[in-house]
Amino acid sequence: MLQSIQNLRSVDRDYYPAPRNLLLASLHEDDFAVLAPYLKRIELRGGQRIACSASEVVRACFPETLVASVGEVMADGSRFEVGLIGCEGLLGWPILLGSAHSHHSGIAQLGGGTAMVMPAATLVELCEHNRGLHIALLRFVQSFTVQMGRTIVTNLRDGIDKRLSRWLLMLHDRIEGDALTVTHSELSVALHVRRASVTDWLHVLEGDRVLRCTRGQIVIRDRAALTVVAGESYGPAEASYRAHIGDFGKSD
Repeated sequence: MLQSIQNLRSVDRDYYPAPRNLLLASLHEDDFAVLAPYLKRIELRGGQRIACSASEVVRACFPETLVASVGEVMADGSRFEVGLIGCEGLLGWPILLGSAHSHHSGIAQLGGGTAMVMPAATLVELCEHNRGLHIALLRFVQSFTVQMGRTIVTNLRDGIDKRLSRWLLMLHDRIEGDALTVTHSELSVALHVRRASVTDWLHVLEGDRVLRCTRGQIVIRDRAALTVVAGESYGPAEASYRAHIGDFGKSD
């Protein structure tokens, strides 16, 4: 493969369209040219598992319109969400740390969407021969670990009001527009709380004109107010991404 990588130095950049994934778009043009021939666009349905087969990472997945929750499954089958990855990132990132296995799995949310994928082994080999590419992708791992850390803190410290507001803001950052295709039940699973608790707080936020809720859809009406409710539970991971990779998320 090394010979094929070297041949890509003369690749026609105009042949490959601008990536819709922000992490890919942040790469130096030479680094993206190395990846581009191996990327394939796929569409995933809501609820579909991403990147892993059992615990083995079989492909790297760069979401475009896809938004995925990342969770850990316990021995009894219960799942706990630890973060979200959308157009800003990469699913299957443990391969960048030298591991072919992952304790976390990604599940497509919001009805599914598109992503660019490539074999995990190919990405590993490309990074072995391109330190700049490897470092650029590792910057996302840093940002995502900040997000997971804040998930731990808010789950231990905060009430459902802050946790729900944070999750809605994170979903909102990863879609076009303001309408989230998500149900109360899906939010209760993501936050590991009772559905009734989610419904109660959505009613409060709707009464304050922060949200508009219809069957299977939540529209963000006042993002600034939602950010106030979320407080310190939201923001550090997004700031880390902007500092190390590029612009991401919606303004209040």
